[in-house]
Amino acid sequence: MVGFRRGIVGIEAAIVLIAFVLVASALAFVVLNMGMFTTQKSKEIIARAYEESTRSYRY
Repeated sequence: MVGFRRGIVGIEAAIVLIAFVLVASALAFVVLNMGMFTTQKSKEIIARAYEESTRSYRY
């Protein structure tokens, strides 16, 4: 009976570990996606500011 209980505890630990890895990977995906979004928005703002500054310089 003791060996059976140890096997169940091992399976439970494996399930918890797999769930933890899945949640961590989903969170990492969200963080990376937000980083890419922020980088893209920053590029757009910098490009727009550069266009405005060169436009006012030409006239």
